[in-house]
Amino acid sequence: MAAVAGGSGERVALRQARVAGFSLTERTHPADSVIPWHWHAHPTICCVLDGAFTEIAAGSTVACAPATVKFMPGGERHWDRFDLGPARGLMVEVTAEEVPSLHPYAAVLDRRVHYHGGEVAELAFRIHRELCRMDDAAPLAIEGLLLELLALASRRTGETVALRIAPWLSRARELIEANLGDHLGVTGVAAVVGVHPVTLARGFRRSFGCTMGEYVRHRRLERAMEQLRTSRSPLAEIAVANGFADQSHFSNLFRRKIGVTPSRYRRLAASS
Repeated sequence: MAAVAGGSGERVALRQARVAGFSLTERTHPADSVIPWHWHAHPTICCVLDGAFTEIAAGSTVACAPATVKFMPGGERHWDRFDLGPARGLMVEVTAEEVPSLHPYAAVLDRRVHYHGGEVAELAFRIHRELCRMDDAAPLAIEGLLLELLALASRRTGETVALRIAPWLSRARELIEANLGDHLGVTGVAAVVGVHPVTLARGFRRSFGCTMGEYVRHRRLERAMEQLRTSRSPLAEIAVANGFADQSHFSNLFRRKIGVTPSRYRRLAASS
């Protein structure tokens, strides 16, 4: 492991790799350390794998908990304080030669934006798993996942040209959003919006980049994460409210997707 100087403590690079135009580093930061005002020459993507910390940039503060994914433009000054215990993260730097070709399709590289959980975090965790594996196929997998991550995040920022979505598809998504805690099937939603189930399934995946089932799982987790951060509701109540079979099912899925248990995520979010 390579040690790198870092504020009042020592940050340690656990894994490093260079794939196409991306430089990846998994790094730990000790408790009570700081990284004073600094910037990166190129755009960066940071995923919090474990622990929590506080970042200050452009006059605003971001509480970074597990499954937080941050995008930072090159040259943006920021300051990190690890006053909530040790933290571990994956940093991806988009190097100079890659940026010009990506910019027309990755508007998120020009924005300072962060996400908590959801599809963006799941892709980031998959990238980390490939970095840990690092067999002959891993570089190809990492490059593809990074491009998918940039495309997804850019769509979420609203900077790319909006796709035309049929009214019945918008209605289907609204119906799903309004009933995330229920078990709506493709057939039931199709009947409400007035199209064939096959038409709905194909149109939904084409327009939103995932199946209806995947969309529901992502949104249930995102809503559960928000409730964990902003309420004191029991875990069993949050599980049922978001359509999970029970607290055990919710906790197992949450830990598998986010990397920590719901209880630990709530503690980290509260301390930030």
